[in-house]
Amino acid sequence: MVEALAMREKVEQFIRKHKLLPDGSRILVACSGGADSLALLDILWKLAPRHQWQVFAAHYEHGIRGEDSLADAAFVAEYCRLHHIPCFVEHGQVPKAARENGQTLEQAARSLRYTFLKRICREQKLAFMATAHHADDQAETVLMRILRGTGITGLSAMRPQSGENGHLVRPLLDIGKAELLAYCQKEGLPYREDATNFVADCTRNCLRLELLPKLRREYNPEVSRALCQLAEMAAEENDFLQAEIDRYWSNAAYVRQQDWALRQQAVAALHPALQKGLIRRLWEKAAGSVLDLSYQQTKRICCLLMQGTTGSRQELSHHYTAHLEYGYLTISQTKQKAQDSSPDSLPEMVLAVPGTVFWRNYRLTAEWRNWDGGKTQPDELYLNPQNFSAELVLRTRRPGDYIQLPAGRKTLKKLMIDDKIPQAQRAEMPLLAAGSEIIWMIGRRRSARCLQDVCDYHKVLYLKLEERGF
Repeated sequence: MVEALAMREKVEQFIRKHKLLPDGSRILVACSGGADSLALLDILWKLAPRHQWQVFAAHYEHGIRGEDSLADAAFVAEYCRLHHIPCFVEHGQVPKAARENGQTLEQAARSLRYTFLKRICREQKLAFMATAHHADDQAETVLMRILRGTGITGLSAMRPQSGENGHLVRPLLDIGKAELLAYCQKEGLPYREDATNFVADCTRNCLRLELLPKLRREYNPEVSRALCQLAEMAAEENDFLQAEIDRYWSNAAYVRQQDWALRQQAVAALHPALQKGLIRRLWEKAAGSVLDLSYQQTKRICCLLMQGTTGSRQELSHHYTAHLEYGYLTISQTKQKAQDSSPDSLPEMVLAVPGTVFWRNYRLTAEWRNWDGGKTQPDELYLNPQNFSAELVLRTRRPGDYIQLPAGRKTLKKLMIDDKIPQAQRAEMPLLAAGSEIIWMIGRRRSARCLQDVCDYHKVLYLKLEERGF
């Protein structure tokens, strides 16, 4: 009993140290029926009165092991009934989902399980989801990532708290499997054994059953503890590095904020770790994920940053390209892919006068206004429509486009080159045109003919372009 009490105190200290579960929390415990998840459920349930926690349980039956899998679900439901713990059980078909989505059984099971757990949290208004990942799981994760190739972020492995708003907590990361089995024995907790955990048919099982035991026998009996320490140190150093990257990312001397472009000269002068971090952040902004930017691709982009000149490019995965234009590094989709993924892309939109039109991610409003000759913002324009014979349209560039400047007419192509507009931005820049004449390079240039011969200031057209955030 003393040993079991000490175990609960150890978990409580870990929760307090990492500020995982505030008093009064509503907690969903993911319970497979195994020793580790039963121990977690029991520990949190017995600590609940002291912290005013409300503990719930959830079990996802994967439909993989037939009657054994169904028996696991029934076991968890009955255990919770006897202990008056609210319990949610759902039955799934992981093999079918894996076939349909081209996933392994492990990938499909994880995806369906977490979808179920998140839904229960949302429906029951539960602030936290607790999983029974323990120190041996952490050691396996670190070793698996080392073998596959990883950086400091990967070495950090599982955190005590993660997920959206820190809703996913792992209170057992400081405790080994043997300790959890001993706790179940001391407390008389029944539990289920998953036979698939003892078959070396996947990477994690091979590490658990073959490689880690060999490392313990022949190299270091405390290899699991050493790997967990490595994860903890990597997490601390990664947090520091990410804070530094945040600082540089928000600094206009290194990043052009309006379109997320790295200033080549400034970033090239930074430490390689910061360079790679800023490149991964740039990729995340462009592609929405850091998962698919490999180490080799990151090195190639670094090389482009250090040695490239205007016009240099580096092809990346998933139809993305890194570009260098006039001292700035950007990442964008290739033109064909961007067109394919933009179902609302339109060749042009005739301006409504007065009125509002929506084109791509923009909204252009036109109305008649008085004008006192004052300055306007880059996204505003005053215009005398009588100066242009063709109808006004919102579109992107075309061959033969030109604009009238105070010094004379100039082709749009030459003007964009002179203004050092990056190649990737030229094709996407919104333009207000009348035939082949460009009236407004929105946010940059205006035709010198916009307000020629304005006599009646009550009939000046006011335009405002806004980028939609929805």
